Amino acid sequence: MAVKVIAAFIFLFCTSGFAQEINHSYRPVRSLGMGGTVFTTIRGAESMFVNPAAMGKIQGLDIHLVGINVGARMLSTEDIEAIQDIDENDPATYNNLFGKRIYADALGSTAIAFPYLGFGYYTDYSLSLELNNPGFPEFTTYFRNDQNYVIAGAYPIGRSSYIGLSFKKIDRWGGDVQEIGLSDVANADGIDGIMEEFDNKGTGYGVDLAYLTEVDGPLSPILTVVWKDVGGTSFKKTGGDEAPSHIPGNLSAGAALGVDLPGLDWIIALEGTHLLDSDIQIGKKVHLGTEISLPFLDIRAGINQGYVSYGVGLDFFIFRLDAASYTEELGVYPGQTADQRYAIALSMDLGFDANFKFTQNNNNKKTRLKQRR
Repeated sequence: MAVKVIAAFIFLFCTSGFAQEINHSYRPVRSLGMGGTVFTTIRGAESMFVNPAAMGKIQGLDIHLVGINVGARMLSTEDIEAIQDIDENDPATYNNLFGKRIYADALGSTAIAFPYLGFGYYTDYSLSLELNNPGFPEFTTYFRNDQNYVIAGAYPIGRSSYIGLSFKKIDRWGGDVQEIGLSDVANADGIDGIMEEFDNKGTGYGVDLAYLTEVDGPLSPILTVVWKDVGGTSFKKTGGDEAPSHIPGNLSAGAALGVDLPGLDWIIALEGTHLLDSDIQIGKKVHLGTEISLPFLDIRAGINQGYVSYGVGLDFFIFRLDAASYTEELGVYPGQTADQRYAIALSMDLGFDANFKFTQNNNNKKTRLKQRR
């Protein structure tokens, strides 16, 4: 029975598509609902994690007290039945698990930013699993936990143009695909025995570089270029047999347009990611998203890797609740292997202007929304 519970736990918090899925670092649930657009749409202190040049738009003091995101692939009735039917003493009961895709991730963050300077921390978890090879059953698994310590800043180089730079220390646990035999799972001493398979740990130091400009005009166009993990981020082993694999650089670019109207704000964004990675098919690099903001309510939609996404956000004074439905492509090209997922987030944010007057609230929506883009 204990192994059955362990297997169920893993399935409830995991996914597959290991060879072709693009691993991401910091993606707010808001961006997931907007087709994965994040470099042009990130706002406030969270900018340091994604696009440090956007910190140049911060006025006064911005405090991201806490953000908690969780996401998962929705289990079908067949998936749940397959888990319930597991008998650790009967290998045949695992047959219904072959090819099942299960996924979950979690993220927690906090940050504080002044004009042109900020400090922050976030930790994210990604867990995945798929049972393969009926002749010799193995769980193809992926686990990663990153703890990121970030200091970032932006510098104005024109009337509405900024360059941004962030330095980050990453403590990584896991980060590589592992093959775990069915017998190893069955004989494991609780969940700790399973997690012992992921013993590689390391510390790395990385740099993100960004440029952002906002053009004067009725639609307030924004153009940005972000190079994350410039030159790649490598790890020095701190535990296990070897250091985790390095993080390759990611050059991305995007553009956004927006309109501020009485009682309604609108934004649309187009972004391309991993522009220098020829191994990723172009359809998986394109992200398109839009958001309509009403008092207390945001409505979002987009196209992520060729699939429709949608989301909603609710503001409660300093609290914000976001939810999204989106799809990740696990295959080589869009339309090959779709994996639909859901995510929800709760965050607390405070904003103050240069005179230390509270601005981030629903009674001053205009001021708050101007910072969103």
